[in-house]
Amino acid sequence: MTSTLYKQLESCKIAKVIQDKLEDMFRCQASLARQSAITSLMNAQQKPSTLVKDHMITLMGYFVEATDNEDNLDQNTQIEMVFKSSSKDLIGFRAAYNLGNKNLTLTQLMKDLQSYELMLNSSQSVERV
Repeated sequence: MTSTLYKQLESCKIAKVIQDKLEDMFRCQASLARQSAITSLMNAQQKPSTLVKDHMITLMGYFVEATDNEDNLDQNTQIEMVFKSSSKDLIGFRAAYNLGNKNLTLTQLMKDLQSYELMLNSSQSVERV
């Protein structure tokens, strides 16, 4: 084997080792990012003073982050996560949703939750008067 060919093969081996190490490093980072996105979703909880719209926007950001990190959460899982993280005031809506066996998109769900929240807030203000 000529020395030129030997040097080319040697540099290919070194390049392959470097490539493998980089792939391992980025695989670990992707795994950490995926874990972080799911952890954020699992820990998200709507505070009593937070509007439904703001909470949903936060959750949608987490859903996008999870999707970017190759965690494909189906629509039913996303809706279940919305309900699990929503305030206790929305339990009536959740019961009606489950009884009606609705099939909503996240955007439709957000609109319906906002309407329900508005109804709750207006009934609470009537009770105070």
